[in-house]
Amino acid sequence: MGRFPVVPMVFGLFRITAMNIKKLLLAVLLAGWILSSGAPGFGQTTNLRIAFNGYGGTVPLFLGQDAGIFKKQNLQLEMIFIPGGSLSLQALIGKSLELLLTGGPPVVNAAQQGAKIKIIAGATNLLPYTFVATGGIRSPEQLKGKRIGISRFGSNTDYVVRLALNQFALTASDVQILQVGGSQARLLAMNSGAIAATVLSPEESLVAQKMGYGVLLDFIEKGIEFPHVNIVARDDYLEGQGPVVRAFMRAYIESVRYYKASRNEAVKKIMAVTKLPERQMAETVYDGSLRATPDDGKPTLKGMEVVLEAAAKENPKAKGLTVQQVVDLRYFQ
Repeated sequence: MGRFPVVPMVFGLFRITAMNIKKLLLAVLLAGWILSSGAPGFGQTTNLRIAFNGYGGTVPLFLGQDAGIFKKQNLQLEMIFIPGGSLSLQALIGKSLELLLTGGPPVVNAAQQGAKIKIIAGATNLLPYTFVATGGIRSPEQLKGKRIGISRFGSNTDYVVRLALNQFALTASDVQILQVGGSQARLLAMNSGAIAATVLSPEESLVAQKMGYGVLLDFIEKGIEFPHVNIVARDDYLEGQGPVVRAFMRAYIESVRYYKASRNEAVKKIMAVTKLPERQMAETVYDGSLRATPDDGKPTLKGMEVVLEAAAKENPKAKGLTVQQVVDLRYFQ
């Protein structure tokens, strides 16, 4: 019998012959590998559920989404507000989220309890709080025996209140530290007399001062390095979705640079996201964020060391933790 002739097959405008079947198969295999690896490509959009505890450090993400920066990496962000670092960490560990924006102290608290999570980027690396007190308190000595409000134990606000007390030469036993909730809840508690003092962000401090409260300590002026807002992920997600995480990091860093170069758009977005009633407040937030937000997206290792040292004094389980165990910088490539 003679050899069968090669019969070309035509699919639309694409012509397949025995000469290019191998190339076609290689292309199909390559496409399958890329899709199975989790890399966003071929127009496939990956949805990322990202939670945050407060609006600090989040606006570059919102702005980058609006500007189409994440879309270029085939990413769609779903931003979810969850008050309190410990609550949002539960959602992350329980796989209800892909990423989380939260403070260094909650991450350290979770890690010392065995949570397999890592800080992969730093959104704001300076301590952005003021310590405010009701009108009758003019000096730190008057805080003794008073109730001081925080969001939750183990949160950023808990850490900062204790840091402020140390600056005042006071200890936690000299006052009553109460879990009150978010900043609005703490302002209401101060207004009602339920607490005498708390820590607030710059724009919230402006509101407090207009209500007649005084500032006893301004950490912003001190420029203290602190892992205020970090981007956090589970170890298993990082290992299984590395290409997606790298795509996110590329878009995030571009978004930060766009945010810093676009003052007017950034201030408008701050007002829209945070619902601030006055542009002056949004401008205060923006100006303060420029120094606190790193251009390269990297977290403060110095600030993390301070948090770990403080945690080790409170809990023996934290003594063995190192910065390398809670920070992973592999995704800046």
